[in-house]
Amino acid sequence: MTPEPEPIDLSALDPSREPRWDAAVARVAQRARDLRRLRRTVVRRGIAAGVLVAAAALMLWLAPRPRPPAEPSLLDWAVRDVTADDVLALGGNDAY
Repeated sequence: MTPEPEPIDLSALDPSREPRWDAAVARVAQRARDLRRLRRTVVRRGIAAGVLVAAAALMLWLAPRPRPPAEPSLLDWAVRDVTADDVLALGGNDAY
């Protein structure tokens, strides 16, 4: 039988023995808490903004729309008789 080798001491590699270890752990935990708080704030504000946008869209959709005044157009010429007054109404006031 072969004798068992001596156990290797890995305690020098243990990061918790480092004096700054607790501070590093505290910084990581604080950043995680800050990120969680930021996410919650973004979600809350996003929901509020979404509700406002939906309400504005609904109001614009339901609002009465004014109709533009009917002006003669080129398409009107195809469906009715055209007079000289119709030509001038299209912007031909500067005719020579």
